Amino acid sequence: MDRQRWLIIALVFGCFCGLFPLCFGAALWGGGQFGYRDAGHFYYPLYQRVQAEWQQGRWPLWEPEENSGIPLLGNPTAAVLYPGKLIYALLPYAWAARLYIIAHVALAFGAMLRAMRSWQVSWLGSGLAALTYTFGAPVLFQYCNVVFLVGAAWLPLGFLAVDHWVRLGSRPALLGLAIVLAMQTLGGDPQSAYLLGLCGCGYAVGVAWYRARKVNGQEDEGTVQSGRKGYSWWLISAVVIGLALWVAGTVFLAELFPKLRPQGKPPPALPWMVYVPRGVLIAWGMMGLALLERWRRQRWRSPLGWMLLGLVGSGALAAALAAAQLLPVLEFTQATSRAAGEGPHDIYPFSIEPHRLAELVWPSVFGTSFGRNANWIDAAQIPVIRQTMWVPSLYIGCLGLILAIAALRFRRGPARQVWLSVIVTVSLVGSLGQYTSPIWAARLLAQTTGIAIPDIGPLEIVDVTPIRLDRYLRDGDGSLYWWMTTVLPGFRQFRYPAKLFTFTTFGLAALAGMGWDALRAGRNRGTLALAGFLLVLSLGLLTIVLTQRQPIMSAMAAKKIQSSFGPLDPLAGFHELVRALAHGAVVLALALILIPLAGRRPVLAGLVVMVVVATDLAVANARYVITVPQALFEDEPEVVRIINEAERQNSSPGPFRVHRMPIWNPPRWYSDSSRNPARDFVTWERGTIQPKYGITLGIEYTHTQGVAELFDYEWFFAGFPRTIREPVARALGAKAGQQVVYFPRRSFDMWTTRYFVLPVYPNGWMDEYRGYAAFLDETELIYPSLLQGRDREAEQKAWAESHDYQIRRNRLVYPRAWVVHDSRPLPDLEGLTRLQQGGPMQEILYSDDRIWHDSTLTAFDPRQLVWIEKDKQLELRAFLSGKPPRSTETVKVSYPSPQRVELEANLESAGIVVLADIHYPGWKLTIDGQPAPIYKVNRLMRGAAVPAGVHRLVYSYEPRSFQVGGTITLTGLIATAAFAVYCALWPRARTVSTGSAEPRSEETI
Repeated sequence: MDRQRWLIIALVFGCFCGLFPLCFGAALWGGGQFGYRDAGHFYYPLYQRVQAEWQQGRWPLWEPEENSGIPLLGNPTAAVLYPGKLIYALLPYAWAARLYIIAHVALAFGAMLRAMRSWQVSWLGSGLAALTYTFGAPVLFQYCNVVFLVGAAWLPLGFLAVDHWVRLGSRPALLGLAIVLAMQTLGGDPQSAYLLGLCGCGYAVGVAWYRARKVNGQEDEGTVQSGRKGYSWWLISAVVIGLALWVAGTVFLAELFPKLRPQGKPPPALPWMVYVPRGVLIAWGMMGLALLERWRRQRWRSPLGWMLLGLVGSGALAAALAAAQLLPVLEFTQATSRAAGEGPHDIYPFSIEPHRLAELVWPSVFGTSFGRNANWIDAAQIPVIRQTMWVPSLYIGCLGLILAIAALRFRRGPARQVWLSVIVTVSLVGSLGQYTSPIWAARLLAQTTGIAIPDIGPLEIVDVTPIRLDRYLRDGDGSLYWWMTTVLPGFRQFRYPAKLFTFTTFGLAALAGMGWDALRAGRNRGTLALAGFLLVLSLGLLTIVLTQRQPIMSAMAAKKIQSSFGPLDPLAGFHELVRALAHGAVVLALALILIPLAGRRPVLAGLVVMVVVATDLAVANARYVITVPQALFEDEPEVVRIINEAERQNSSPGPFRVHRMPIWNPPRWYSDSSRNPARDFVTWERGTIQPKYGITLGIEYTHTQGVAELFDYEWFFAGFPRTIREPVARALGAKAGQQVVYFPRRSFDMWTTRYFVLPVYPNGWMDEYRGYAAFLDETELIYPSLLQGRDREAEQKAWAESHDYQIRRNRLVYPRAWVVHDSRPLPDLEGLTRLQQGGPMQEILYSDDRIWHDSTLTAFDPRQLVWIEKDKQLELRAFLSGKPPRSTETVKVSYPSPQRVELEANLESAGIVVLADIHYPGWKLTIDGQPAPIYKVNRLMRGAAVPAGVHRLVYSYEPRSFQVGGTITLTGLIATAAFAVYCALWPRARTVSTGSAEPRSEETI
């Protein structure tokens, strides 16, 4: 027996060691670096920027390179204080970037294995679960978005800790849960910590309810048997009635609410929506008080009360441990668009399309875009589905899926098994996002069948605004995910429903391990029938596809589908379809052989199953781990070289910023195939300094789009349509009277934008990623010079198709700081609503140029006056003489460090020194060594009231949130150590109702 046991253990780790190099060999010894998607253009430069601060001996608190300055510690994805990032201090950066990702994949495997073994699952079942979870595509592909890989890696240990506390009363489990929650939060994935806490509370309620019924004698065998049928019908009836009311109510409100919104574009949010977050907090607070009062009346003897108290205490300890980073993050995110009162933050992108659930059985059945564009689902052009890709596949292994489905239990099963089944169901439905809404279903029904329904509006088009311009509700309103964002406090600030699928993957993987043990014990007999059904379905679909080869390929070719991965290759798409169906059929056929063998020869069957699962995952998912040559991250980008050369030839005093329009790709990518699109992406994006590639290379960006941006700052740069007249139309090569997207040019001038990095191909001038009409006047073409020649049309066309970028120098750029002696009042804007922001911002931004001309507006000059809140006008009256600034009044600006700005100001008379950096909490000012107030001017710039004469101004970033958070974290560390000692002395809690330790035997609900 010992020999068999060690053989099984060796096989489990052998399968892991075999899969590991297949997935990460190119990164470990092939000179590759993770560069696909966010791994390249987001996390690689961001973490490098953080590490540069540590190497300079500074706390990484502030990043001046983006959006005129943003908090670095307050950026949740920067994971500044996450202990796992010590690897960056120990190794060269390139190796640390690789091993940071690889180590968390290994952690996910080890954590899942530990959780399953602790749950008394066999070594074979545990190994199967660990492989399924770690190398399933939904977790494995998070190497591209490493903060979510960090959350997934710690997740199994969190579930284990919750189970040990709720079911067994283990006090050390509370300490473990606090550490897991803190690590997820510090690692950049607070959403996983949030959801894990919710799962724990739900588990506590379920277990407490079962125990109460058992104590009251309602769970004896005779009562359950006799009442089971009636109970089931009652439950089914309640669910059906609830669903009917939900659907009918949602559709009714979808018809009613648009009538409450006044006419006009853009429409305001419904007035009551502003108060929903406050109402939710009040409701949850009242519920908590009610539970506390009930617990008090029970003389503190309720098991549920102690369970929830332990979970809340663990969460509080985790918050304390993470407070040094968490408080700055909360300070920042509360000022971003995610916290805006009228909800401009879109919550539905990356909803998993319902048809993609087929990928759970057939890997990449709809094609892929790796190596060549074989993503044939685009050719189907489903009008009601917005094709997005959070992960390229949902495949976790066909055999594991079958075992997990057979192990689903919603009643009359072990407590944790029921818990996992509920988690799988809720997270799966939630991950579908907008596609579970009755509004979406009703609109789909009306569009596809013509059945008359109430006037609830049409289905949404691609890139719809967060609040529909036609005043109708969104497709996803009323869905489960909408309910989560509405009912759960703060949940709306998270993004992407597809992230919930990590919890689905965990639940399915754990159930797969439990399902194997049940199969080995002679239970789960439905597994064979399910495998047989899926095999017949696979063979049937494969037969149809093979016999209809030519029509299928002709249909693919006829659509002429193009993407940034190149045109669709019909032959490659057909091969992917056949490969997926054949792959699924082979695995299912092996399952039909192994399932009966599990009861007769469990060890042999288990060993073969492990090999089959490992091989299955390797063939299906290893190809999704993509690397690019490390050398692509080492050279100087072409745009940086060109800008530096332009500065050497025509230098100007003072620091400056660069505006690189955020996202566009060369047109040739859409017409020509590439064998290595990931390498093309990194080469071109880094060469043209797509944010964040330039933040470690001395580039300061005027406006970038990333995880979150200050809502006030976004108002400076939002584009809007303008109708152009003849002179402008002629210059643009467009037609008079047509509309172009216009970005407020003055915003870029005021925020010291000296260079524009723009596309060449304008795509009709209404594309927000290509419409650069506002950036042509008063700019000088720096590169490429061939765009200036009238007789070089062929070369210009070739450049636009293959390279598609130009660099222009701004003649209207403001200095980084300047002096004014006059002002205009600005209302004190407390909220983040469109109504509060629109009017005042329009006055600041209007410059009366050739595109934005409005005879009803007055153009003021920000270099002559400053906009100040009304309540500060009287306070600053002595510094506002109303006189224009003199040419002899100068301000020199220098940045000794990212957290310090020094200004040498020479004023003829008292005035306001305006600094074109973000006004943000935590910045302090001294004038000639004496503390002085910082005024918010021009809506978001820093202003200082300075007397006449020569003065030295020093801004320093000393955030109170970090200071308070650091103190709380130190207190949390002390509390953690004390609690660890307490747990070592008294590891088990006592049951209040019986006075005995909780049983270790499994409970059946």
